[in-house]
Parts: sequence; structure tokens; C-alpha cells
Amino acid sequence: MDEAGRDDEMPTGGIWSPRYVRVTIANLTIVAIAAFDGLALVAALPAIADDLGDVALLPWVITAFLATSAVAGITAGPVIDAIGVRRTFRATGLWFLGSSALAAIAPTMPLLVTARALQGIGGGLVISVALAAVGLAYPGRLRARAFAANSLVWGVMGFGGPVLTGALLAIADWRMIFVVQLPITAVALAAGWSTLPSTRDRPQRIVMDYPGIALLTVLVAVSLVAVSQVGVRWWAFGAGAAVALVSALAYWSHSGRVAEPLLAREHLTRFPLKRVHITSGLVLVAGLAADNYLPLYMQTTRGRSEVFAAFSVLFLTIGWSGAAFVVSRLLDHWHESDAILTGTCVMLPATALAGTAIALGWPIPVVFAAFFLMGCAIGFVSTSGLTLLQSAASDDEMGRVNAAHQFIRTLSITYGVAVGGAILLLVVDREVGDVEVVRDVLGGEDVDPSPATLDAIRDGLAWVHVFSGLAAVAAIWAASILWRLVRAGRAEATTVDAP
Repeated sequence: MDEAGRDDEMPTGGIWSPRYVRVTIANLTIVAIAAFDGLALVAALPAIADDLGDVALLPWVITAFLATSAVAGITAGPVIDAIGVRRTFRATGLWFLGSSALAAIAPTMPLLVTARALQGIGGGLVISVALAAVGLAYPGRLRARAFAANSLVWGVMGFGGPVLTGALLAIADWRMIFVVQLPITAVALAAGWSTLPSTRDRPQRIVMDYPGIALLTVLVAVSLVAVSQVGVRWWAFGAGAAVALVSALAYWSHSGRVAEPLLAREHLTRFPLKRVHITSGLVLVAGLAADNYLPLYMQTTRGRSEVFAAFSVLFLTIGWSGAAFVVSRLLDHWHESDAILTGTCVMLPATALAGTAIALGWPIPVVFAAFFLMGCAIGFVSTSGLTLLQSAASDDEMGRVNAAHQFIRTLSITYGVAVGGAILLLVVDREVGDVEVVRDVLGGEDVDPSPATLDAIRDGLAWVHVFSGLAAVAAIWAASILWRLVRAGRAEATTVDAP
């Protein structure tokens, strides 16, 4: 047993008990850093552009971080399993601290982009550390509650992040957004420096699968480009999809030939991991394909203010956080597969309600209630899935199993948002023949769409919910298979144990 203790027979106590309080503080602070960075910087982009110029490079302030964090997230698994969560956390925290300081003092846009790319490496690793730390630091009975606390932090930052950003921009400049991350990171380092689990008293050599990294990077990049061309350039979509398929097949072949692949086949296909990956991914696709474009609909078709529209995305987040808290208690009596199936069954009527309310122009509270229920579905499936996944993983593979799941989640979120945007633009193009006004609104431009365009945006978002409904049906199918297999396994175990 590692020094943090994972034995379920240890004395009882919650995640805030003296035994776990410092681990909890470290873990939640890590999540707060990631949540704040993701929610705060978007609002500061205009101020950054006014100060540094080079507006053409402005999107890379976000893109550089996302690109390097995605690659770092993939590579985190082998690193954690080789040297342990504690050592990875120390190196990651110090890296994030230094790169945040560089971003705060960057004098030019190119140097800021470079600092953000470096910060992304730490950001990708830090999320993987947070996931693996839950599996290694807490006993099984507390993992769901730790994940619920993580979700609560995201929810709080969803409300507080934009408000804090506005306050910082009012009293200082955009650099304060990076400056405030320094003491938060320092608190996380102090809390977790010696309390996070040390699963490698004698660190192993880190074996990095560079060809695998290259293949997966190509797969993600090309497939996203392909999805973005749906309804715009069908030939580009076809070519990109073909290259993505070749990259996926090449990685699958590669993973079967090398001794230590970046993502091992067993961590993708072993029961119950495969079913958890598929179900969680489909539910995220169903929920986030539409939620990302709800502010566009509120600002244009419903004529609400930009601030009102920005906060409309929080209802899914609130549902996610609240359901994560509820399911963390239910799992004291339920099996994870029961909660996963329940969540998928909630997602389908929730997407149907949201799509119908948008298509027919029902009152905005009905739309928000539907997105709240969609968030509840994600909270049930995500929290239960992570708990089941970690219960099926050993300490020696905890980093790689969590990295594989995080990779699937990231792809699902990204693809869901990309497909949702492609459907929206396709419908607008078919109805009015011009999608530039939609792109201008999404880019923050002050435009006045025509009534026909407003109707097209409404119709486009309604069709996105049709896609979300199909993903929800597929999620129910996957969850049903998982539920049946788990029940069959438990029944067989009961028969074997019977005298």
C-alpha cells in the first residue's frame, strides 16, 4: 500500500478529514488553476490585443495552450506511472509557476504565445495528475466525492471566473490574470508537495513513445480540420477524414508492435474501460455539441445582452456539478453502472426538450431547465464512469488508464463542439447563403443579423439537438450493454461465492 493509503479498511472519514485534507486542498487547487485559466483568458483577449498588437496572432494565445496541453495530457500517463503522482505534481507545479510568470511579463505577442505554449504543457499534465491523484490517494468509497468536489470547483469558477476577470481588468491590466495564478499555484505546491501519494519510491525510467505521439497528434489535428469543413468544402472533409482514418489505423498497428505504447490497447478495450470510455464520450458529445452555441442563440435570435448570453452556458455546468454531488452519495448504495445508465436515460429527453424549446421559441427558462438536465446527465455518467474506471485499474497503471480516458473525453468534447458548429453553419448557409455573420458574432463583432439569419440560427441550433439526440441514443445503448455485463458478472460472482 502506498504512503497515502488506499485500503478501504482504513478508519472512516471524508475527503476533508485530517487524513485527506491536505491532499484535497492540493487537488482542488490544481483544478481551480485549470478552470480559472480556461474561463478567464477569453474575456481578456481584447485587452491583450490593444496592449501588444499583432492581432493576427491573438487566436494562438488560446490555441497554443490547447495544442500543447492536449499532447501533454496524452504523455502524462507514462510519466505518472514511471515516477509517481507526487514527483510529477512537483515538476508540473514548478513548470506551471514559471511559465505563468513568463506569460505575465511577456513584452510582445510572439513571446506571449510562446509562454502560453509552455504553460499548456503544465496545464495538460496538471489535469492528469488531478485525476490520477484521486485514484491513488483516496479509498474507493471516497473517490466519487472527490470527483464531485472537483466538479463543484468548476461550477464555482464558472460563476466567479468571469466576474473576477472583469474586476482584475477594471483595476489593473490583463497581466494580472497570470499574476493571480502564481499564489494559487504556490498554495497547491505547498499543500501537495509531501502529501500526494508516492507510488514510486524508486522511480523507473520514463519510456516515451514518440512515434505514437506523432501519430495521435496527426489524428487529432487532421480530424478536427476535416470536421470544420463539413458544409464548407466537402472535398476537404473527405480528404481530412481519409488521412485521419489512416492515422488511426497506423497508430492501432503501431500500438500492437511496441512494448510500451503511448496508449495501450488494453487501456482502451479492456472491460469495463471500453464501455466507460464510449458512454462518457457519447454523453459529452450530446451535451456539449449544443451548449457551446447557446450564447450565440441567446444573443441573436433571443436578442439578449452579451453578458446574459455568456452566462447561459452555466446551466449545464450547474447541473453537472450538482449531479456529481448527488451521485457521489448515491454510489454508497448503487453500483456505478446503475448511475451511468440513469444518466444516459436522462440525456435523451433533456436534449429533446431543449431542441423543441429552441425550435418553437418556448420561454427561456424552459431552455435553461433542459440544459440543466443535460448537465445532470453528464454529471451522473462522468462521475460514475471515473469511479468505475479507477476501481478497475491497479496502482501501476493508474496514470495511463486516466490519461486514456482523459484523451477520449477531450476528443469527445472537441468533436462534439466541432460537429455542432458545422451543423449550425451548414443550416445557416442552406437557408440564407451567408455564414459570415455567424462567424462575426462568434468572434465578438458588433453585427446586426437579418431576420432570416436569426431564424436560420434558431433552426441550426435545433438541428444540432437532433444530432445530440442521436448521440444520446447511442449512449443509452452503450450504457445498457455495460449494465447487463456488470449484472452478469456480479451474478456469476455471487454463484461462485455461494456455499
